[in-house]
Amino acid sequence: MKNILQKTDKILTAISNSSGHPMTSAVILAAGESSRFSSEKTKQITEINNIPIVVRSVLIFQKSSLVDEIIIVASEKEIPYYTEYIDKYSLSKVKKVVAGGKSRAESSKNGFFATDKKSKFVLFHDAARCFLREDQAENVIKAAYKYGAAIAAVKSTDTIKRADKDGFISKTIDRKTIWRAQTPQAFLKKLYEISLAKAGEAYIYATDDASIAEASGFKVKLVECGENNIKITYKEDLYRAKYLIEENEEVK
Repeated sequence: MKNILQKTDKILTAISNSSGHPMTSAVILAAGESSRFSSEKTKQITEINNIPIVVRSVLIFQKSSLVDEIIIVASEKEIPYYTEYIDKYSLSKVKKVVAGGKSRAESSKNGFFATDKKSKFVLFHDAARCFLREDQAENVIKAAYKYGAAIAAVKSTDTIKRADKDGFISKTIDRKTIWRAQTPQAFLKKLYEISLAKAGEAYIYATDDASIAEASGFKVKLVECGENNIKITYKEDLYRAKYLIEENEEVK
């Protein structure tokens, strides 16, 4: 592991000493079945104020000067929608739309291997997190450039309890050390590739991409991205989503 860390450190040092930014790929994860959303449409293609949720997410990275290509991972039956979106919303950075896997981890893997071979960094983002700001996304990317791995997160303001097997409190955890993971999650591609190889078949049980890197011994930097970087999960979340859109429009 020591040799691997030294190699990744050398790559990061070379990148920091170079001019411009390293080629960076964004993988948008939109292959979920939205089983908790309770609608005929999946949440990612549901429209808020006439714009699909997934398009709102893609536009964050379309506008970013640090992102060079976008890969969308979608369910096979919905791929035709994305072909239409690319033209309709001028999503010029979208280079491929690929089919997702049976799990989130498999979808991430499919997206990862669809990225350009010249790309040095990759980030994964939930299509349902469409309220991330461009500057927040770039803060995560820049942290990855510096540390090799970084994720969006928010500090917990709730008191966290650990339960025993019978549902009684076994411990109160110091919330100062608790963060709720979000996306984007960005990585030096070589680091993520090593993490996948080390994880073997166990990668399919990962609920986010950072946990694969963590399990391989890599440190992952947390980047505060606030409470508004919500993931639309339930149909009721659309009410908050519409409020956030109206709030953003008022600020502009």
